[in-house]
Amino acid sequence: MAEPIEEGIFREIDEELRQEQFAKLWKRYGRVFVIGAVVIIATVAAYKAWESYDISSRGQQGERFAASLRLAQDGNGEAALDALKIINSEAGAGYQMLSGFSAAALMADQGDGPGAIAAYDKLAGDSSLQSVYRDLAVLLGTISRLNSGENSAALTARLAPLSADDNPWRHSARELMAVVAEQSGDKAKAQELFKALSEDATAPQGIRQRAGEMLAALAK
Repeated sequence: MAEPIEEGIFREIDEELRQEQFAKLWKRYGRVFVIGAVVIIATVAAYKAWESYDISSRGQQGERFAASLRLAQDGNGEAALDALKIINSEAGAGYQMLSGFSAAALMADQGDGPGAIAAYDKLAGDSSLQSVYRDLAVLLGTISRLNSGENSAALTARLAPLSADDNPWRHSARELMAVVAEQSGDKAKAQELFKALSEDATAPQGIRQRAGEMLAALAK
């Protein structure tokens, strides 16, 4: 029996509302995801910088980096990027890595998807960085690729190695894989991944909470 027109319309409206709610959640949490990752990098990179420089150099590099962030916060994105590029070319390992990630995040925030992707790819391919940072660059670069509309199969393939049980970014990778699944229309896969994350006692509390909210949005 054919579906009544009214039922079909209401079903489509419900689906659009669900998609809109999911999109709002991802828009809100996607930024939290990136900010959280940058905070982690900042902490570790600052410690590396402390180890790598003498007191005078540490102070100078820290002041220059802080100044570049103030430019970004004040809305002077181009000037901030220029300052970060100079730091990246002149600083030692700690601030070099931090400026690279910060520049990539700033380009993504400004809507320069190709620029952000290129910057993250450069970090991901930098053999001088530890694998944990290269993997993080892959993770953040995948967010930019997702926002740029890249093929879902390619995105999932990039995330798969990061979702392994021994990878420190596995929970974040699985969270992002769930988002990719939902946006590609595979609701069942997205629900499966979000459910597993929401019940994973080893996952960070923030990820479990987000997964629960995403799961609730998909169930409506």
